[in-house]
Amino acid sequence: MRIRLNRKNVENVHMMATLGPVSEAIFSLRHVGGRGEPGFRAWDEQVSGRLRSSRLDLEAISALRRSSDLTWLLAGDGTTDERLLSSGLRRSEVRSVMERYTDISVNPYWPQMLAHLGAAREERIGGALDGGENLLNSLHPGISWKRPFLEISGGEGVEIELNAKGLLIAPSIFLGDRPAVFLRDVGGTSELPVLVFSVRPAPTEARALWTTQGKDVEALDALMGRTRAQLLRLTLAGGTTSELARSVGTSAAAVSQHTGILRNAGLILSERDRNTVVHRITSLGRAVLHGNFQAASTPAEPVHLAEAASTREARGPRPRQPFAASRKRPAPAPLQVSAGNNLTCRAS
Repeated sequence: MRIRLNRKNVENVHMMATLGPVSEAIFSLRHVGGRGEPGFRAWDEQVSGRLRSSRLDLEAISALRRSSDLTWLLAGDGTTDERLLSSGLRRSEVRSVMERYTDISVNPYWPQMLAHLGAAREERIGGALDGGENLLNSLHPGISWKRPFLEISGGEGVEIELNAKGLLIAPSIFLGDRPAVFLRDVGGTSELPVLVFSVRPAPTEARALWTTQGKDVEALDALMGRTRAQLLRLTLAGGTTSELARSVGTSAAAVSQHTGILRNAGLILSERDRNTVVHRITSLGRAVLHGNFQAASTPAEPVHLAEAASTREARGPRPRQPFAASRKRPAPAPLQVSAGNNLTCRAS
C-alpha cells in the first residue's frame, strides 16, 4: 500500500497515543480463541477464560470475525442504519457485543497498555527533528517514506491519494504483525485520516502487559464511578473532549461534566486551544490511578509535529522530555513526600 503525501500533508502530521480501547478490541479479535500470534497467547488464555465464564461466548466472537471490517464502529456518527452485516448481526447488535467484548479483552489491561502506547509515541516524536519526515521513517520496519509516498508492506497493492490537509498517526498493540492500517472515517479526529501502526510488544514487555490489575481497577471504579475512572485513565495519553467521548462511548456533554469534577479535584488539567479543550492527567491524578505517589512524566496530547520541531529549533538543544506542543502549559505541581509519609502538594 502506498499513500501519496504532498508537502502540506507532511507539514500537518499529528500524532496521538491511541484511538482508544474499542480500536484495540477490534484489532484483537483475530488473536482470540487460539488463532493469534504467539506474543498474544498469555492474553488469549486469560480472555478466553473470562469469555467462557461470561454470557459472551466464542460463538459471538466468531460472528464478529465474519464481519470483514468493524472499523465503522470508530466513526461515532450515531447512525441508525440497522441493516444486516456479513456476520448476520445488525449494527446495534454488533455495537452491544463489542462493548462487552472490550470490557473483557482490553479494559483489564488498559492502564499498562496506555503506558506502552504513550512510550512508543514519545520515542518516535523524540527523533522527529524535521517535523515529520524522520517520524514517517521511524514508525515500523515495514513502513518507509520515499517521497512522495509512504509505503506500507504487506498490503494489496493499492495507492491512496490523501485529499485531506494532514494525517493523524497513532500506535496500536493488537495490530501485531500487520505494519499498519489506514482509516478515513474516525470520530473525534477533526476529519483527518488516520494511519494506525503496530507497536507489538517484545516478550518481556508482553508479560507485564498481560498482568491484570483487577482489584485496583475495580476499587477505583467503585470509588469514582466507572466512566469517570476510565476517563482518568485515558488522560494518561491526553485527549480532547470529543476524543474522550468517542473512547468511552458517551456524549461530549457527559465528558465535560466528568472532566469538570476531575479538574476540580486536581486530578487533570484542561486547557482550551481554539475550539477544542485538551485534558491531561496531573501528578496527583497519576498517583491516584497507580495507587502510589511517585510522580512521573505524562504522555502529551496529540501534537503537531511541524510546530513542535520549530519550537525545539528556536530554543536550541535541551534535555529530552515529552515533546512540546504549540500550546503553552504550566508544569504540573510537583508532589513532595515528607519523611513522615504525609503527602503535601505544592501549588503551582
